[in-house]
Amino acid sequence: MPIALLITFETSQAEHILTQLRAYKEREFDRNPPRGFLAASLGEDDGKVVFRSEWENDEALENARDSAPFEACLDLCDIYADDRNDEKIEIG
Repeated sequence: MPIALLITFETSQAEHILTQLRAYKEREFDRNPPRGFLAASLGEDDGKVVFRSEWENDEALENARDSAPFEACLDLCDIYADDRNDEKIEIG
């Protein structure tokens, strides 16, 4: 079952988070997508930055989430975030 991971950052410094996520998306998803990756998008609205990634299944998502580049990117984003929420949803 295809799934999506929505990571929402609440922040007053959205540009810092957007810069980190754009770089990660380009480096890790656009150039050499991991197995099971389908799509990714990034957006900002009213102090919230939303990073959405779509995957063929939960196993593919969890493999990406356990990778050092993914964890490092989120650690850098967390520096500028006041709050973060991760949500997994089924897509069809």
